[in-house]
Amino acid sequence: MSVRRTGAAAARFPLGWLVAGLLVASGIVWAVIFFGTLAHLQRLAGGAAPFDIRPFGYSYREAHAFLASIGEAGRAYYLSPELVLDSFYPLLYTVSCALALWWLTMPGRLYAGAPALRWRLTLVAIPIVMACLDGIENVSIARMIWNWPDLSPELVQIASAATRLKLVASAFTEGAMAVLAAAALVRWVRRG
Repeated sequence: MSVRRTGAAAARFPLGWLVAGLLVASGIVWAVIFFGTLAHLQRLAGGAAPFDIRPFGYSYREAHAFLASIGEAGRAYYLSPELVLDSFYPLLYTVSCALALWWLTMPGRLYAGAPALRWRLTLVAIPIVMACLDGIENVSIARMIWNWPDLSPELVQIASAATRLKLVASAFTEGAMAVLAAAALVRWVRRG
């Protein structure tokens, strides 16, 4: 199949609307979590950031202090609604970002040719890795709360590492989407 024919088929395929809709839905869920449940937990902790948004991770002492500061009601709130919402978000984030990266790298989108399939698959794998790390983080946080006050240093290390790596994968994914979207927009403007 020629690049021209593939590009024409891609232009007719309504994936762009699906991608945009999923990205908007993902953004809405993120906003509810970030400005809603996580902000509430941060207020309960006297300003200390919840585990999910600590880019440098957290130590055993920091985890213990945070869980103690939010109290029994805060720990219950962390389990539900926070972790319940955060169990759906990684899947939505992964699907929306993977489809966006796939769509942005379709033949003819960035340049006349087609990006290498291996490169495209690698890009799509990054949000999948992020979702797996978010899942590990969520399960680890839930276990810390269920086992409270018996907090395992090993479990805190796993949760903290998952948080740091998750945030790196997210930053890479969003950075790649921004760069690719800008490149695709420049190509579209020049062609138009």
